Amino acid sequence: MRQPLTALPANRRDDNMRNETLQDINQSINSLPALEERRLRLLERIDGSRVQIKNFKAIFDTKAGKVEKIERSNLSGAIQRILGQYNKNLAKETTDMHAARLNYEKEREHLKDLEEENEDLLQRITSLQQKRTVMQDEIQRREKEISTNSNHDLFANYRKIAEEIAVASKQLVENDEALKAAQKVLGSAKASLEELGNAEQWTTAEMWGGSGLVSRTTKLSKIDHAQSTFNRLSTQMVDLERELSDVHLTEKAILSTISAANHMVEFWFDNILSSQDVAAVLRSNQTQLRVLITQIKLLVEKLGKNEEELTTNVALLEQEKDNLIVTCHSCQSEDGEEAVCKIEPK
Repeated sequence: MRQPLTALPANRRDDNMRNETLQDINQSINSLPALEERRLRLLERIDGSRVQIKNFKAIFDTKAGKVEKIERSNLSGAIQRILGQYNKNLAKETTDMHAARLNYEKEREHLKDLEEENEDLLQRITSLQQKRTVMQDEIQRREKEISTNSNHDLFANYRKIAEEIAVASKQLVENDEALKAAQKVLGSAKASLEELGNAEQWTTAEMWGGSGLVSRTTKLSKIDHAQSTFNRLSTQMVDLERELSDVHLTEKAILSTISAANHMVEFWFDNILSSQDVAAVLRSNQTQLRVLITQIKLLVEKLGKNEEELTTNVALLEQEKDNLIVTCHSCQSEDGEEAVCKIEPK
């Protein structure tokens, strides 16, 4: 069973941490993600080795059973001895049995090595996780002191980075809302295009040439459903325009084309189906919707990339802020020389 990553008890923590600076700890834990990834791969290898051991053990048991069966054979064995087959079979099965045992024992040793490596990795990871917790607690303490003390040496730089984080985080939220709005428009535009495709079938003589209550009721039901789809697209386009007004994209050209004013989304099916050239109107509207769908797909792609960039930017700014706090030299020793803040283990 895989061992969980648990913190060491306080009395087992590395005493050297007492003399480590926060900057020392920050540098040491940089290897933590790589070690954790390595351990995950190692655990997969351990699982595979255990499966191999189980398979080799089954093969060995099977071969050993065959050897035992040959050695215990009576009449059949006597005949085989005369024919010289007995010794040949026994030698073959015995060789196979020893080979199976060798594979089994080699894999057991391999598993032992893997488990020892896992134990070593686990100890290193646990130690670094403990240091990371200490560092995070210390960063929070220092950040509180810096952010509330305008006379602190790092206050101006800290405030600048904090404001940049706030701006980037706000842009990330606005971008996410615009992305959701664009995805809604894309879905409704595709549904509207499908409705226009269906409408070509509704204009046949069988549908509109008939008379009576059933024909009229069917016509009105289909028109109402189609109109509802276009109404939804229309309102979603307006919502998308509003969301895009707050988004900061490096490529501005796409924004000017995504506009309800540039797309005839106020379709009225009564007007479409009562036109003298219904087919031509439908084709024109279908073309318009295909253009809109293409533009929205491009917008979704750009917003997705923008989200990745903003997320990376926020992460880098957070790291820059932490590095600023970690490298604090504001503490002074008794003789006035600069002294890096030291921390005590919990």
